[in-house]
Amino acid sequence: MSRDYQLTRFRPPPELREKISAMAKEHRRSLNSEIVFGLEFYARHIEKTKKTEEAQPGSTPSSVSQQ
Repeated sequence: MSRDYQLTRFRPPPELREKISAMAKEHRRSLNSEIVFGLEFYARHIEKTKKTEEAQPGSTPSSVSQQ
């Protein structure tokens, strides 16, 4: 299954790698799985934020990004 995915290199600063590694250990995941989980969480957050901004009357993406 993992061979279905494209290899992507990721070079985080050492401090960030240590934090992600500690979180992966705490959650009993591999480093890769922890990074994927974090990216999926972030993507869901962005989508939710977009929908909330679009639902607000009078707001536009450009006016929100300039704040």
